[in-house]
Amino acid sequence: MNNLFKRKLENIHSKMLECHRDSEKYSSSIIGDEREIFQTNLLSKILPSNFRFGSGTITDAKGIETGQIDTIIELPFSLSFPISTGNNRLYLADSVGAAFEIKSNLYNQWDEAIKKIKEIQKLNRYNLEDNEMALLDDLKIPTFIISYKGFKNIDTIIEKLGEIESRYWPNGILIIESGIFLGLKNNTHYECVGNSSSILGFVSHLYTFLNRYSKNIVDLNQYSRLLK
Repeated sequence: MNNLFKRKLENIHSKMLECHRDSEKYSSSIIGDEREIFQTNLLSKILPSNFRFGSGTITDAKGIETGQIDTIIELPFSLSFPISTGNNRLYLADSVGAAFEIKSNLYNQWDEAIKKIKEIQKLNRYNLEDNEMALLDDLKIPTFIISYKGFKNIDTIIEKLGEIESRYWPNGILIIESGIFLGLKNNTHYECVGNSSSILGFVSHLYTFLNRYSKNIVDLNQYSRLLK
């Protein structure tokens, strides 16, 4: 049987890994290359065209800000503001569909990746009124760690996550070379092993979040308090 779907996913996986290997020797540009490879060879080829991709800083209506975020997906019809240097932008937390920390080797860069995830998790999509309740999934920006190399099995990742408060867990971790994806949601998880399965698991998990929040509307009045 000529399984076109499986072959397409495997080709995407191979292309991403091949492009990363080609750029590994050029240390001065590797961070930008990793981001570009991920955006060009996966996100922009699969997700609908009404999602915009970029990088930069995110702020919420309380004025809490992140540092530089590798890759950001904006929700459709959302707003962001250009920054004069390069292609970076200033994003409003309400308008972010997902944020990604992209690493060359998660085995060596785990602490750095988790530190960035914690930065993003400090933001809220909207302000809670007194005594108002909200699900963390609705309040927080979905976050993902993407690494070209790293841990070889999912059990090791789960052990590493056990050292961190669950509220700071990313929503998913994809290690491309190892062909593994761990999806996390509401203190439960699911595992995908294999080159095509890991890509499909990641895309499916990401799309669930994007589809859920695609109709969010940014309330700019919330941000007016930052002008005082």
